[in-house]
Amino acid sequence: MLRQVYILKDDNMVYNKKFGKSLSVEDFQKLYQEILEETEKGTNLDSYDFFKYKIVYSLEKDNRLMFMFITDINDDTGRIKRELGKLKKEFLDMFGDVLDSLDPVLMEVLDPIMDTTHRNLKTKISLVGFSGVGKTTSTNLICAGEIPSVHIPTITGKIATVKIGRLYFHLWDFAGQEQFSYLWNDFIVGSDAVLIITNSTLENVEKSKFFIELVKEHAPYAHTAVIGNKQDLPGALSVQRIQEILGSKTYSMVAIDSANRGKMVQIIADILEINTDASPLLKPLFERDQLINKARECLENGDIAQTAEYFEKISDLCLELGDDSLYKEFFEKATKLKSYLNQ
Repeated sequence: MLRQVYILKDDNMVYNKKFGKSLSVEDFQKLYQEILEETEKGTNLDSYDFFKYKIVYSLEKDNRLMFMFITDINDDTGRIKRELGKLKKEFLDMFGDVLDSLDPVLMEVLDPIMDTTHRNLKTKISLVGFSGVGKTTSTNLICAGEIPSVHIPTITGKIATVKIGRLYFHLWDFAGQEQFSYLWNDFIVGSDAVLIITNSTLENVEKSKFFIELVKEHAPYAHTAVIGNKQDLPGALSVQRIQEILGSKTYSMVAIDSANRGKMVQIIADILEINTDASPLLKPLFERDQLINKARECLENGDIAQTAEYFEKISDLCLELGDDSLYKEFFEKATKLKSYLNQ
């Protein structure tokens, strides 16, 4: 996953965009100085592993420019270099004639380019678990798709593109039947995050130790968590007990309840370390969810004027998030309420 983008000129930051938790300011400064020292020695490096991160950079000595991506350590270096090369070309095409008088405000024109880059680098979220535990239902919940009422086994695995806030992710739902287990090793390779789904029965939780070991072997740097699904059923183990058995952070879930989509999105944000502090691109999403809850409370209390105001703010956030259908829905609701108040 692309986590941070830097462009520096004469050791001064001219552009910085955050997609998720990354290096601290102190670690970045230390790393940057180490890279400069290596380049001065004539070392021909363009990538660097730093703890759990991969740093790919390109130095333009003549223009005293440094372009840098910080990603998860398991990301494909070749693909990152190609995307970095595109950024470098776009930047020089735009600003090559004014490099000595760069205006930081103008750098905002790079934001849409970097959003596309984040999407092109294909952050991979994998859902694994045995058949019938709720993987496909969880996938539909994340995608805001229709919740299936009957379990239909996923035959090999399917991939969906998921939009969370203004970020895009690739969601892999693996076949859970054991006759397809020979595929699991290859499917899980390269995952940025793995959600292990269990149905919260003791038998299934114990069996799910297999997936814990699978992740350790084939995706050791992936962010991993367990979803204790079907928590509404009698005899379901508590998330604390599941966490004790599997030794991995566990979240409770009832995936057939569409109201839990926000919770599932928050889980993904948590395990990928893309909270609103680390990634401003998620902030409008959570602001919208908070406003929807406030609007619901106001409507229940009969405060029509405040509800209309919330609906208007929600529609603005939907527009910012690129969710045209929800924008139209809340804009029309706000308009109807205002019309009612003016009668």
